[in-house]
Order: sequence, then C-alpha cells, then structure tokens
Amino acid sequence: MGQVSSTSSPYRVVGRYRVYSELASGGMATVHLGCLLGPAGFSKLVAIKCLHQQFALEPEFVSMFLDEARLASSIHHPNVVASLDVVAEQGELLVVMEYVHGETLAGLLRLSRQKDDKPPAAVVIRVLCDALEGLHAAHTASLAGKPLNIVHRDVSPQNIMVGADGNTRVLDFGIAQAALRSHVTSAGTIKGKIAYMSPEQVQSRPVDARTDVFAAGVVLWEALTGRRLFFAPDSRDAVDLLLTSPIPAPSSVAPHLSEELDAVVLKALARDVEERFASAHDFAEALRRVAGEGSRREVVEWVGRVAKEALEHRLELLQALEASAIHTQISAALPVVTGSSPQAAPVPEGTHTQALTTSTSILPHPPASPLRRRAPLLVAVAGVSCAFLVWLLTRSTEVPNLPGPPVAAASLVAPPLPAPKPEPSEPVVAAESMPVLPPAPSVGPRVQKKPTTAAAATSTGRPRSCNPPYRIDAAGVRRVKPECL
Repeated sequence: MGQVSSTSSPYRVVGRYRVYSELASGGMATVHLGCLLGPAGFSKLVAIKCLHQQFALEPEFVSMFLDEARLASSIHHPNVVASLDVVAEQGELLVVMEYVHGETLAGLLRLSRQKDDKPPAAVVIRVLCDALEGLHAAHTASLAGKPLNIVHRDVSPQNIMVGADGNTRVLDFGIAQAALRSHVTSAGTIKGKIAYMSPEQVQSRPVDARTDVFAAGVVLWEALTGRRLFFAPDSRDAVDLLLTSPIPAPSSVAPHLSEELDAVVLKALARDVEERFASAHDFAEALRRVAGEGSRREVVEWVGRVAKEALEHRLELLQALEASAIHTQISAALPVVTGSSPQAAPVPEGTHTQALTTSTSILPHPPASPLRRRAPLLVAVAGVSCAFLVWLLTRSTEVPNLPGPPVAAASLVAPPLPAPKPEPSEPVVAAESMPVLPPAPSVGPRVQKKPTTAAAATSTGRPRSCNPPYRIDAAGVRRVKPECL
C-alpha cells in the first residue's frame, strides 16, 4: 500500500494526499476521508476513492475506474459530486472527489426507520428534485460541443448524498454509459442493482436518460412509502417482480399522499420507455407542480434530526483531521525557517482520544496550541531582526564620522564603554572644522627609531603623537590633542 508514516499512524500518504479512515466500501473500491496538504499551510478535506489492490493490475477495472473520474469531471453542477484529481502512485489508483458532509439517502432512510421518524413528503420531493437536476446535468453534458450521452445506470439511495447543508448530490458514475468511455460493457452483461434497474436495462436493450428516470421513480416510491418495491432475496425473483408484477400507487401504502402525486410517480415507473418522462428535468418539474418541494431548511432539520449522532461523530473526525493538518504544516515550516532537520513531534502521555476509536482515529498529535501556531512567525521575525543587526554593524564601519553625536554601532549589541573625562583645558572642535592634512611624501623606506622621550620632536618640530593631531572620543567626536595646539 502507500507510504505509512509510522507503524501506529492512522493514515497513509499517497502522493500529496493523506488517506484516513474508511467511509464506505463497494465491490471495486473503498471511499476514505482524505486531506490534501499543500504549501503555505494550505489543506483541503476531500473524499478519496481507492481501487481495491487486487484490481489495480487488471486493465478492465483500471479503465472503468478512470472512466468514472473523466465522466464526473465533465459534469459541472451543484447537484453532482465533483471529481478533483486522479492519483496513480506507489501501486495505488485513487480518484479524489469533493467531500460532502452528510449521509446517503439509504443511510437516512434506515436511520429514520430506526427512530420511527418518517421523512415528510415535501422533504423527499426536494431531495429527489435535486438528484433529478444533477442527473439531467449528466444527461446533457458535452465536451467541446459534442454530447457525451451519459446514462448513470446505477441510480439508487446509496448513490444519492444528502448534505447537512440541505443540498443533494448524485455520486458514483462507476458503471455509467457514455460516448467517451474507453471500456465498454460486454454484450449480455448486467451491471447495477436489479431492484433499481429499468426493464430495458435488465433485458440488455439500449438505454438513455429515461433509464435513469425509471430508477429515480423507484427511489421516490420507496422514500414516500417506507417500503421496497422490487426487492426479493433471489435475483431471479427480483427480475420477475420488475418485469411482470403490477406497480401499486404510493397512496395505496401511504394514504396521506395525493392522487396527483401518484400519477407522476407511476408515469416515471412506466415499463414502456415512450410513456415515461422524456428527461429527468421534466420529471422534477412535474413533482414541483403537483406536490411542491420542501425548503432547504426543512431538509437540514430532517437530516440533523435523524443523523445527529453520525454527523457529530463525523464532525469530530473532521476537527481532528484539521488539527492534524495544522500540526503538520507547523512542523514542516519550522525546519525551513530555522534550518534544522525535521523531527516528528512526540505525542504527550495522556492525550485525550476518547472520541476517536482505533479504527477511525485520525489525530497523530494533539491540537497545536496558540503559541505553537505562531511559532513560524516568531522564528521568521527573529531571523529578520538578526539580519538587520548584522547589516547595521557592517554599515557602521563605513561612515564613522557622521555629524552630531551618533550612537556607536557596538552599543546595539553590547553596552558602550564609559567615555574618558576630558581635561578642563581641552577644547572641543567639530569634525567638519578640521583641515584635511596632506599625506606625507614618500622618501623611501623609513627606519623607525626609538624616541628618547615620550614627547620626542619630529623633523617638523611637532611631537610624534601629533600625527594625527586629533583623536576620536567615545561619542564619535574629533578632539584636538593639547600638545598639538
């Protein structure tokens, strides 16, 4: 598998992504919570679909997997889960998708039955209308002006994601049919869930957008009534129900539903393709006319009510993941600023991990403290300050005789030495008033003789100490030597 940070690490690294705990599993792949880590502290939560390792070397499965990513990336609509990236590294094949904080419609219906909290009809219609608009976007998608003719072929409650924000999205185009697919399903092969297939799909006849309309009609019938429509333990019995059994009106199971709504649902479930709605959008518009769709707030309230525990647990995982990403960014930034080698931060004993189980824990280190979050900034400020001090020291040696009493450069790094007390009769002359002495003429090598006295006279009659005739005191001011007056 991918690179693992340590034997106890709750994630593995593939490329620039961290792959965390599993969210869902299917026949070909598993979906994991993930995180993209970028430079300058950038991080983004994502969902990562990982092809099972036993299929990674099978060209047929790899082709299907990559086709799904290409199809989803060609559909741009708020009701379709977006594909962001494809990663093929370290023997793994990943499709990186938009992360949606919510639950599948299948999970929500199961939780509502457990809590005896049936979804209001207006909420169900809003969820289905959103899904139908996403399907319509897929059916009408094009590339460079050429229609892609995408048919999802696997519309089911498991592939409809209802977000905690009240927005519903269609996902998983793994077995979708489209003009750009490099992999084509063999003749006579049926893919999908039989209980949600259309008659033409089961019979391996040509399919189009109306195939997804039929499947969405099955989903709507089951969500309104709380029962299964074409389900049977044996797949052959399920096919018989799909092809031959009479389809009851939803109101025969749920009397509070209107006859107008019955008519719309049964039209979507017509076994004859020509009798169905021509498009998913037409189906959604008919539902809005006869029943009206609930508001997004109503969807948010229902999702929050029936999936409260699941969403709270997921939120804890997300918060821990974000804290882990911040900790990683700080640890990566410190070596860059200070020039030290990166080291893994130790986990303090007694770290609180009650909310995270062994299988789903994603926090390798405790959340960063406010001081640690500011560490890169503090180190950077210290580095700039040191550089500024060095610059001042270098500049101070170039212009020692500035007018006025300048502060000595050495005082920036150490306290100055006490200035000597001037003699009472010593005059103070500004540096600008001193004449510039001409250089002494070159008369060959000079033989230095030891003076007989401390104030031995030179050839000019002046004491040797008068060359130069001034000195610079601790304040940087030139002072004339008394013996040179």
